[in-house]
Amino acid sequence: MLDAPCGYGRLSLPLARRGAIVVGVDQSAELLAQAEKDCGDLPANRLKYLRHDLRAPLPEGGFDAAFNVFSSVGYGAESDDLAIFKTLRDAVRPGGRVLVDTAHRDLVAARFSRGAKPAQRLAGGTLIVEEPTFDPISGRVNTTWYWSGRAGQGHKSASLRLYTATELVRLLQSAGLRFLSAHRGCSLEPFRAEGPDLGGPIALLTERA
Repeated sequence: MLDAPCGYGRLSLPLARRGAIVVGVDQSAELLAQAEKDCGDLPANRLKYLRHDLRAPLPEGGFDAAFNVFSSVGYGAESDDLAIFKTLRDAVRPGGRVLVDTAHRDLVAARFSRGAKPAQRLAGGTLIVEEPTFDPISGRVNTTWYWSGRAGQGHKSASLRLYTATELVRLLQSAGLRFLSAHRGCSLEPFRAEGPDLGGPIALLTERA
């Protein structure tokens, strides 16, 4: 299995412990260092990590499945996301599956309609407040997180392109992947644009032709 991007290995590690052979790929040296640290006694032929920009082809291929989860696309241009999907497509064998899990435009628009500012207090007491704005023309959320606690305070900004479900499927098809099904996040529940969150996060299961 290919976990791309893998971050600190929150999916790669449990999958490898369950018996899968996993390669985790990410651009962040810091996150990969944490992932390597958490590997324990798992052998390299069961789990290994690779630092790589997913917009470029991977040096390995033939995977049975690949997954891209937790809204890991939309941070660059549409051409960047298409390049990422092509990398995932080329990495799996013919008939291999690719799963993409992400937020979608309708979900975020529904949240903005309620006018709430997301905030959370971490276990150590640090308070995090997010101040996002939504540009309906570009389909981007521009947001800034502010935090304050015993460890200090600061802020960080990001911009995320949000696709509709239709746009996501079309982009995946352009990358050479055949749409199979849509789910509510990483679950077996079918995706339905219903309720206050209009279906929640969407996970699209595709197949390399």
